[in-house]
Amino acid sequence: MKLIYSFLLVLASLSIFAQEESKLTFTGIKIFVTDLQVAEDFYANVLGLEVSDRAANEVELKTNTWPITLALAKERSAPGYPNNARTGLSFQTYKLLPQIDRLRENGVKLYDSLLSRNGVGISIPFEDPFGNVMTIIEVQIREVEAFEGVRIYNTGVTIANMDAATQFYEGLLGFEEWSRNYLPDALPLKHSDGSFAFMIHYKDGLKNNANAYGQNSQIVLMMSVPNLGGLRSLLESREIQFDLKKDRLIVQDQERNFIEIRKNSTL
Repeated sequence: MKLIYSFLLVLASLSIFAQEESKLTFTGIKIFVTDLQVAEDFYANVLGLEVSDRAANEVELKTNTWPITLALAKERSAPGYPNNARTGLSFQTYKLLPQIDRLRENGVKLYDSLLSRNGVGISIPFEDPFGNVMTIIEVQIREVEAFEGVRIYNTGVTIANMDAATQFYEGLLGFEEWSRNYLPDALPLKHSDGSFAFMIHYKDGLKNNANAYGQNSQIVLMMSVPNLGGLRSLLESREIQFDLKKDRLIVQDQERNFIEIRKNSTL
């Protein structure tokens, strides 16, 4: 309890920086995989996403919203779903049951026991070939025009301490509450310009994320910031741990979900 309280105090003291210096922007996600060719086949041919660029150790996918980067990791993550904190990804489909049949025909592992109805519609988790768990949802709370395949619905972190997560993503990173209507189970966040960013999902009793960045398959939030050096200096002064990877900072939230932060290339 003392450790969490100290953590919250430190994060609260960073709010001035978040308001004046950081102005972080959510830019997409990175999915670590152990085989880029297998990953490209899965995301392009099974899920139907479009490849927009290829590099030695990365493949970029174009979606209906922000990009997905497939990046090479050394090992598959240890099984931990749904009991570990994590970064997730939700796809939307027009009709869920036909999509489930199609995924099953392609050998995709589905969590049939977790097929569920929530306040938005019906959904089911599934795995990519590397153990990364995502969700596919059919939205039923409003009329949806028919579309083929799948498209991005949202992404976000699943955590066990909503107060600490709010202090981290709002107090430190500067995102704002989109709505409190879904609390305590979920908190959507937006940028300062009002555009939607990502979700914080709450689940009691989760263990910390045990994956290592670049080592294990996992999903990572990607962001950009105008003043990367200023963010680095402040993190150092407040003894917030991070890793410097060439042109980016790798930061972890209080439950060890990773955020990759780069300098905003448009500035």
